[in-house]
Amino acid sequence: MKHVFYLHGMIIEVQGVNAVSDVFGPYKYNDIVDALKATGYLVHSEVRTTNTDFNGFCQKVSQQINQLVKDGVSPQDISVIGASKGAMMAMQISDSSPHPINYILLGANSDRTEKNFNWKLHGRILGIYEQSDTVAGKDYSYWIERSSEAKEFHQLKINTGLGHGFLYRPIKEWLGPAKDWIALKK
Repeated sequence: MKHVFYLHGMIIEVQGVNAVSDVFGPYKYNDIVDALKATGYLVHSEVRTTNTDFNGFCQKVSQQINQLVKDGVSPQDISVIGASKGAMMAMQISDSSPHPINYILLGANSDRTEKNFNWKLHGRILGIYEQSDTVAGKDYSYWIERSSEAKEFHQLKINTGLGHGFLYRPIKEWLGPAKDWIALKK
């Protein structure tokens, strides 16, 4: 059984599960979770609120991952998919977790992220970025260079024309590569 932790973007914290961006449209949180469940994954996803502590939440997910490994789940059967702020949380978890689990980062990198964080990532990491994303569409080269202990670190540039909104819905451009990464296919 594959366990997938889905960490949503910040707009859900602010507006709830029916969040709608004036620029990018509705964030289809439930559709994303359902698309992941449809693959047969056991999906762990919690709706965060504006008073969610970033570090505390990352520690909580790390503890859940530790417990799964302690219970005998192979690290290769555990994945974290993070979208925007959720991807930054995934990077925080990857920095602190020794387990070689799978990470899929959606729209996580920007100059500000590189300036404000000092992560060294671990595990198998796939960073997906959107060419038209002006919010967090920078490639992951900076993190690849810093993360020499990562088991693997690949990046994928997509071009949907949706800007940062590419991660607001379960589209094949990111969902297909994410499923392949979870299945240990490149």
